[in-house]
Amino acid sequence: MKYNPDEFNVLPLSDYEKGYLTAVYDTVIEDEAKEYHDKYPEENFWSRCNVGEREFDLCVYTTSGIVCVVYECHPDMDGMGNPTGTYSTDTTLEYYLKEAT
Repeated sequence: MKYNPDEFNVLPLSDYEKGYLTAVYDTVIEDEAKEYHDKYPEENFWSRCNVGEREFDLCVYTTSGIVCVVYECHPDMDGMGNPTGTYSTDTTLEYYLKEAT
């Protein structure tokens, strides 16, 4: 990526990452999200996906159609600076993988 993502407020993703996340959405997440929304129509559906060294949360919700927003996750650190094995979702930058039509 050659641009500063803060200028655009968009999560920087490579073409490979976009393609991978789209494939995971199309083959797995879309159906799971639809089933979830049938049971819990007022709630967002969340799914975790890693692509190489990066970890992402995909948030799926409905408006006039289905929307899927991708956020990056970062490892939580303990007081000594070691990873705890858990992640936090950074919602400051986002990428709209699917937008309502």
